[in-house]
Amino acid sequence: MLLKNLTKVYITRPERVKEYGEYTIKWVFFKEAYLNLQQDINELDRKSSGEINYGIIKARIDRNYNIENGFGISLNNVRKDEKIVPEYRVLDHSIIGNTYLYRLEQYNGS
Repeated sequence: MLLKNLTKVYITRPERVKEYGEYTIKWVFFKEAYLNLQQDINELDRKSSGEINYGIIKARIDRNYNIENGFGISLNNVRKDEKIVPEYRVLDHSIIGNTYLYRLEQYNGS
């Protein structure tokens, strides 16, 4: 990967916290990473109504950052924030050759 194509992102992981007898998700800062973010539109990103989902972004990198499904990705620095809400959530990840491919979806906080 060329260094000029990489974007600095902040990875957060969800933790289940029990508050007042009910479980909620609290996002905790995990690590910083550099990912190549691209918006690749294909037939698989279409909704059943035929509408294209522009909220899906694909991130590629040739280094293993141990990002798992359900982790959050933020483009803004969230290290010192108390209440973190990531901008994107990892839907799935796969390995193609020596490249790690992550499919990200816009996260609305629910």
